[in-house]
Amino acid sequence: MSGLTPRLLRDEAPFDLALDDGLRISLRPIVKSDEARVQRAYELLSEDSRMNRFWEKPKELSLSRAARLTDTDDTGHVAWIAIRPDDDDFPGYAGASFWRDAADASRAELAFTVADAWQRRGLATLLFSILWFDGWHCGIRHFYGSCRLKNVAMAAWWHDMGGVVEAGQRTYQLSLDLISPEALIHQVSYGMPPSYRLVETADWLRQWLELTSDGPS
Repeated sequence: MSGLTPRLLRDEAPFDLALDDGLRISLRPIVKSDEARVQRAYELLSEDSRMNRFWEKPKELSLSRAARLTDTDDTGHVAWIAIRPDDDDFPGYAGASFWRDAADASRAELAFTVADAWQRRGLATLLFSILWFDGWHCGIRHFYGSCRLKNVAMAAWWHDMGGVVEAGQRTYQLSLDLISPEALIHQVSYGMPPSYRLVETADWLRQWLELTSDGPS
């Protein structure tokens, strides 16, 4: 590294990129004016996806819930969305957020939503890397969350990220200690063979370092 402190990704947003399969997306933080977008995106989710993310499956997202999801402040509640470039009517491919723990500012609860038609394309890992990057530089050192026991895909994804997955009677409890982006890149490059999802995360973190500073050495 150059020794300079990287800027946050929110300072570079919006920015566009292409996934390995050619899908072009635009990435930016969620803002208050996204309430209607979030409601449209929710309506397009399957009942199973609604349960996985919101623990309920009404056909419409309440105004109060949409307001809470878009009430971001760059520190306590950080949320990002992947949308289609140059198509403001498209509700979005995926979104992710963290809420900082009120009792411990170094901890934050993580949550994801990926539209059914766009799942298993790496969007959760991409958004996770953004939250890791900006979260780390804002003082977050630990992510945690929970998911339904039926949501084995999330449990497996979390495990592949190096997190701890503990099964309870009704949910999986999820926890993950963070290290600096530079440390993860080094660990993936020179440590024990990691999961492919962790490799993807490290690759994204490398790009974020290059985008916000002079990049890794």
